[in-house]
Amino acid sequence: MPIMPSPSTAEELLSLREPGSRHELVRGELRRSSPTGSWHGIVVGRLATFVGPHVYERRLGETFGAETGFLLARNPDTVRAPDVAFVHRDRIPRDFTPGYFSGPDLAVEVTSPGDSHDEVRAKAHFWLEYGTRLVWVVDPKARRVTVYRSTDDVQVLGIDDELGGDHVLPGFSVPVRDLFPVARSD
Repeated sequence: MPIMPSPSTAEELLSLREPGSRHELVRGELRRSSPTGSWHGIVVGRLATFVGPHVYERRLGETFGAETGFLLARNPDTVRAPDVAFVHRDRIPRDFTPGYFSGPDLAVEVTSPGDSHDEVRAKAHFWLEYGTRLVWVVDPKARRVTVYRSTDDVQVLGIDDELGGDHVLPGFSVPVRDLFPVARSD
């Protein structure tokens, strides 16, 4: 079986079939990652559970789950996939066409145990650089959320705080504690 070259364009990435790995394309370079762990999945599920109905009931746009790529740049191409995303209804194409939307209005990244602080901050700044209006970095281990409105407007929320949607998700609010599972004692 011939070895296929790594994709370097958004179109090549879209047709890539490699089960068991998540892929992103950053400035033409393919990046692979392994499936996430259970705690990560629980937090992503909870975020989607809170954000999705809020968006749907108010007809604000669309909520996207992990694995959804967003085309951020061309030549070289960059396609990234946040854990949860939101795109305002005014930016959703009316006709279905295969491919990627441009960057989301909200990108949510849930950290994994191996992520360094510098990597996570760089990824948040990356989203902002390409037009994302609000980034939430959710840290299950520390049980906190870092909210990036810009590279200079950063707020860290603890377990007793409320996470709001600001101007991107008007009226959205959830207690930070509700994003994290409670460890079982049995």
